[in-house]
Amino acid sequence: MRLCKWFSVALVLVVWLLLAPSGTHAQTDLACDDLGPPGVPPEYFVGVGNAFYDQGEYALTVVAYTCAIDLDAEYAPAYVNRGFAYATQRDDVAAMADYNRALEIDESLVAAYNNRGMLYMSQGNFGLAINDFTLAVSLDPDYAIGYHNRGLVHAAEGNYDLAIADFEQAIALDPEYAAPYASLGAVYSALSLDSYQQYTDMTQTRLPGGEPDTIINALDASQESGNFAIWLAFLTPAQ
Repeated sequence: MRLCKWFSVALVLVVWLLLAPSGTHAQTDLACDDLGPPGVPPEYFVGVGNAFYDQGEYALTVVAYTCAIDLDAEYAPAYVNRGFAYATQRDDVAAMADYNRALEIDESLVAAYNNRGMLYMSQGNFGLAINDFTLAVSLDPDYAIGYHNRGLVHAAEGNYDLAIADFEQAIALDPEYAAPYASLGAVYSALSLDSYQQYTDMTQTRLPGGEPDTIINALDASQESGNFAIWLAFLTPAQ
């Protein structure tokens, strides 16, 4: 349906915006010795990279994670983090290579499946994205992020029942995780518009209560005031 197509495009754009760079990208020729003292473990440079990422210094982020990899070429978390830094800069090829390398080292690394799934979704590869998110939650059934992200792919494909189930599971696992609430609301909004479109296609008339925005505003007001009058317009008499 038209709405499904619109919602799919919107969700892909949201993922792209989440991955898109928003800070400065300092070009640097700093060496690992400039970022940490001799003898530090790779985890140290991952911490440095995380700090750079939070500051929006994505070029330095990549340098720091690369320092961790230089110290231990089998340290899978550094590849996952560097892959996400590359994805943030829209270097999908480098990001995919790092995610794949991380999984070659440790095929049970949940974060690698999740982040690779995000990359697949941003590219519109929904089947591969669902597969990765499913692997993530199979490895860690309590991984709320994986359920939420898989739900977004289901929503983008118009499979709203599956999306709702995943969002609700994410909320059940982590009630303090805010993102699934927003995504669940977006799906219900999409469903309401879908239902409105079906109604107008069948009857060639507006909804009894007016346009969707008018109805939503009236419903919000009714919840606050207890006035149920908006629902009266939807009553159907016996024929």
